[in-house]
Amino acid sequence: MNRTLIKNATIYDGSGCRPFQGDVLLEDTVIRRVSHSIDAPSGTEVIDATGRALSPGFINTHSHMELELLKHPAMRPVIGQGITTECLGQDGSSVAPLTDALVQELADNMAPLAGTIDKPYPWRSFREYLDAAAAVKPASRLVSLVGHGTIRMNVMGNDNREPTPEEMRQMQELLARCMEEGAKGLSFGLIYPPGSYGNTQELIEMAKVVARYDGLIMVHMRSEKADLLKSVDEMIEVVKQTGVRLQISHHKALGKPNWGKVHQSIEKIDAMQAAGYDLTFDQYPWTAACTGLKVCCPGWAYEGGEQGFQARLLDPAAYQKILKETRQEIAVRGGAEAILIASVATDEYAWMAGKRMDEICAKLGMEVGEAVLHILQHEGPAVIAIYFSISEDDVIFVMQSPWHCVCTDGIIGAKPHPRAYASFPRFLGTYVRDMHLMPMEEAIRHITSEPARRLRLWDRGLIREGMAADLVLFDPKTIKDVNSYMEPEIPPVGIEKVWVLGQEQYGNI
Repeated sequence: MNRTLIKNATIYDGSGCRPFQGDVLLEDTVIRRVSHSIDAPSGTEVIDATGRALSPGFINTHSHMELELLKHPAMRPVIGQGITTECLGQDGSSVAPLTDALVQELADNMAPLAGTIDKPYPWRSFREYLDAAAAVKPASRLVSLVGHGTIRMNVMGNDNREPTPEEMRQMQELLARCMEEGAKGLSFGLIYPPGSYGNTQELIEMAKVVARYDGLIMVHMRSEKADLLKSVDEMIEVVKQTGVRLQISHHKALGKPNWGKVHQSIEKIDAMQAAGYDLTFDQYPWTAACTGLKVCCPGWAYEGGEQGFQARLLDPAAYQKILKETRQEIAVRGGAEAILIASVATDEYAWMAGKRMDEICAKLGMEVGEAVLHILQHEGPAVIAIYFSISEDDVIFVMQSPWHCVCTDGIIGAKPHPRAYASFPRFLGTYVRDMHLMPMEEAIRHITSEPARRLRLWDRGLIREGMAADLVLFDPKTIKDVNSYMEPEIPPVGIEKVWVLGQEQYGNI
């Protein structure tokens, strides 16, 4: 039996209640005792946590580590910021289920969000992917949603149309099968083809299946820009029609003309909560977004998948239409100087990683719309970009809602967004300790018991006897992000030990 006794800690138990001084005894995978003072049984490792805070392990409700964990199961960016549970399968894009015919097409679709692996996906069912992930013994625990876009590809390919009644039935059956195989719910990615081709009624029909399983829907809404409030209204209609539990992913307003709209959107969420519906959201605590460069292009251009897009770029009339709409989207996101390339696919264009588009445009001798299309034509769908287009005032306002929790939305690349390495320490250090936006005990609730409730993870999120021994020991005086957009991989400070199911996965003391 493996025993660890953590003594003299300031215990934030995850409930939101005030902290208390005490000891916690771990035995194998569970918390065996919590008390004011515990004597160490023979053979127990004893850790003096005087001056340190002990909390449940942090739960990341929005992750894109499904392929990265297969390559690097130690998951240092994750464990190093105190995360002990990752929720995968976001933005309508999961790596499973799939068919033999779909392998390359799905890999192309996943590349901007999850990256690539050096072989074709070997799994086919949702369960087979979960088993493959478990087999590498990742440092963090994993749960996953299934992606609506992935299910749509299995049944309809990349067609931009409504499903037939038979196709709708097939999508619902495939979703139900994935729920039976362990999916925690369904994700919508309503700016990413082919999921973006689904209308509101299609979302409702899929949500009905999730509701039957008490699952959770997470949604990247159709718009986080001019139509933000209309997009919130669409998801409210889905909730009202089905009773499904819903979480809005990385809630924000993109582009300066839209800053401040989060006040109205959260009013709508408050009203839904008051009416008895379970509608929440998560957020990464940064003022820049990160996703594929391909989102600068109109969704219709990707009908037929990557091959369809590349063919349109070679058609002069289609190219001009794509170029016009791409320029409009870039302008909303703040222009060339507000877009930083995080990673590319080939060595030839590796020089672009870590540079803003205005600098890249100057070197290429192109204006920004042409440069973006040139890069996508040359590099394909795997190009990842960072977009500096969020208001700090909005970040602060969203964070203070009781319906808020923290996510990384982490996408690993050559120059990844720093959120992949330090979102949770940044939340606790910069915003909670330094800016006093909420008490530390309330902040801990936002990242432990509350996300556990949403994901129905009843064995974690609280420091209680019999619960899983997923714990973080940190220094509340020093915890903080110290990385940057140019040096994103610098680990945060203040995280001292992390246990997952009783095993120490990270230790600085």
